[in-house]
Amino acid sequence: MNILRDIGLLDRNTFKIGGKTLFYSEPCSGLELKEALDFADHNRLPVFILGKGSNLLISDSGWQGLTINTSPHFSSIRWNDSHVVAEGGATLNTLINQSISFGFSGMEQLSGIPGTVGGAVIMNAGAFDSCVADTFLSADILMPSGEIKTFSLEDAGFGYRTSHFKSNGGVVINASFKFRTQRTSDELKVLQKEILTRRKSKQPIEYPNCGSVFKRPTGNFAGTLIETCGLKGLTCGGMQISEKHANFIVNKGNGKAEEVRVLIRSAQQKVYEHTGIVLEPEVIFIGEFKEPLFEV
Repeated sequence: MNILRDIGLLDRNTFKIGGKTLFYSEPCSGLELKEALDFADHNRLPVFILGKGSNLLISDSGWQGLTINTSPHFSSIRWNDSHVVAEGGATLNTLINQSISFGFSGMEQLSGIPGTVGGAVIMNAGAFDSCVADTFLSADILMPSGEIKTFSLEDAGFGYRTSHFKSNGGVVINASFKFRTQRTSDELKVLQKEILTRRKSKQPIEYPNCGSVFKRPTGNFAGTLIETCGLKGLTCGGMQISEKHANFIVNKGNGKAEEVRVLIRSAQQKVYEHTGIVLEPEVIFIGEFKEPLFEV
């Protein structure tokens, strides 16, 4: 397969931030995915799996390893009545739109979440009291050993914005979902429109961002805590804690990853000083950063 060198990542993530990756590949099949991982293993390179680039902060200095981008080609979706198998690089919104067109309910509340099926499974993506685990059936995971293992819902270890896949180093080849509720497509389209309208009214989608920066603390909302501390609108260089929703950091123009880290640390420290709560980042950090996160 084709392995490219020194490829920029700035236009391959929703923050529009980040340097170059040392090596880059776009596999078209499970075999090519394994070949890419073998290349990294042979050359002792760390691996970063990139989908649509949401929920990520890529270092200004880039990634000194292999970036495997699954989204361009590794993206088939196959239906069998209410059961569907989607490859890891398929976009979550494409899957949701197809489920709605068939009248299958269960994913419509996730409408508008950017990213791939693989990323959504790993993070157990969710919104409006719904999450990937609600319809998840199983996933085929390419493990670091080269073995392909099938994980059931019971094996997945889903939690709030996490799963066992997040820590086992595996790559989602495909994931299966089962829809148990059927409604008319028109009904679901109305619900989807309402969800997208709510998302647009509350979230700063007009600016590049990674999605929610912090996980929701128990019994609280990260955005509310940050806003209460007077940090809405706080800027660092080209980055800003959103004036619309304080759990979003937006790129107002030519922002840098280190500026994001400064804002993240500022929010963590200020919220801790006021409440004793340490906000846990939901965003995944790729590469090396000078600015440390806040620690108690």
